[in-house]
Amino acid sequence: MSRTDFVRSWPSAKEIAGTQPPTDDDVPITLDGRRLDTPEKVIVFVHEINEQRAADQRPG
Repeated sequence: MSRTDFVRSWPSAKEIAGTQPPTDDDVPITLDGRRLDTPEKVIVFVHEINEQRAADQRPG
């Protein structure tokens, strides 16, 4: 199987999510259970990820 064949066999987001529109409680949830249900919460979460990445890349 070539790489192209593999990529073409990947289901689309619509196939995974179904055809129904999202509901009000259909929001991302972090591994520690926080609901990212506002833009502000998403921004805070992304900043946390970036801070952790920076800390992981520091020598020592």
